[in-house]
Amino acid sequence: MVRLISRIVLLMIIFAVVTGKGSRATGSVNSGDEKKYQLTFGESYHNYLPGSLLSIGVVFKNTTTDSLKISRELLVTDSEGVKVWNTVINLGLRPSGSVTIPLMVPVSKSSGAFTLTIAEEANGAPVPSFLFSVIQPKKSPRLSKILVHTPDSEVGLNKFLKSWDIKAPTISWGQVLLLGKKSWAQYVAGDKEITQLVDRALKREMSVIFIDFGPVGKIEDPRKKIRLPYDVSVSFIKAKAPEQSFVLKSNYKELTFDFPSCQMQHWNGFLGVTVPANDFIFDGKDVKINAYATSGENPYRFPLVELIPKHEKGKLYLSQILTEGRLDELVKPQRNHPELQAYDPVAVQFLLNLISATVGDNLLK
Repeated sequence: MVRLISRIVLLMIIFAVVTGKGSRATGSVNSGDEKKYQLTFGESYHNYLPGSLLSIGVVFKNTTTDSLKISRELLVTDSEGVKVWNTVINLGLRPSGSVTIPLMVPVSKSSGAFTLTIAEEANGAPVPSFLFSVIQPKKSPRLSKILVHTPDSEVGLNKFLKSWDIKAPTISWGQVLLLGKKSWAQYVAGDKEITQLVDRALKREMSVIFIDFGPVGKIEDPRKKIRLPYDVSVSFIKAKAPEQSFVLKSNYKELTFDFPSCQMQHWNGFLGVTVPANDFIFDGKDVKINAYATSGENPYRFPLVELIPKHEKGKLYLSQILTEGRLDELVKPQRNHPELQAYDPVAVQFLLNLISATVGDNLLK
């Protein structure tokens, strides 16, 4: 628990000091040139299942020394700007006072991108907004033909695969070997069971996926190299900052299945972080490396890559994109703690799509 709290605090410091990004947005209501009050949306989750509830605080702050009576319409619009929900808040503000209104917004029963906001000001004042997505994850027709194996030690991943009916009873039945953080830590430590499992899967021309891929423990000397299959090694370096968004390559149709856009942003929890603040460097030859996603800028980062050997079998996929703690719908987040990781239907759809995108036609025959 102490390590989790420290991690959350570190992320909050990074975003407050380094990126300056967040979900808060402030608008003002003007009378002449005098700003009378500010309206601010607080932090909340950004991705929801159809028909659920969005819980968010709305802060009204009086910027004058006079008492104010306020009547304000809040509304939700879809991607076309059409109003789909609204409510009116009436309240009084003391001089220089502020009030936080806890708001429960019913989420649309249809998938799409939505914005919680207020009506535009006639004088062009900044308009606060909070963006959120609604999605019902589903398997693509291709994924319905695929079976995935994962070690028994990956309890969460096994539960996820079973819930989606894509679990292979043994590795001999599967087209994909899916491995999480626990398996990666074992692989780095030289665990024979995991290394032999990876070797066996690749020799069978399976796709091997490491999700939540990153350094084990602290980022160490970048000269320290970790041996991967295909006589390739990887080392980790600190990135400028974590990322709240990434863009999927549009030419991988299975990867973008059922997404309205190739841009993914604001995972639920950890202040919307989707990619951690570390990067990797490869060393080797006779391996083709394809980027499935990009994030950041100056320079761009590639948090999802495919390694295809020229003279060996199988394919290896390394994904830095965070999924841990976001795949189990039955795990309910703590109230009023949107900084904690929580079930995320967009992250679920991403992982389903990733599994499907890694399987070639030759493995479906």
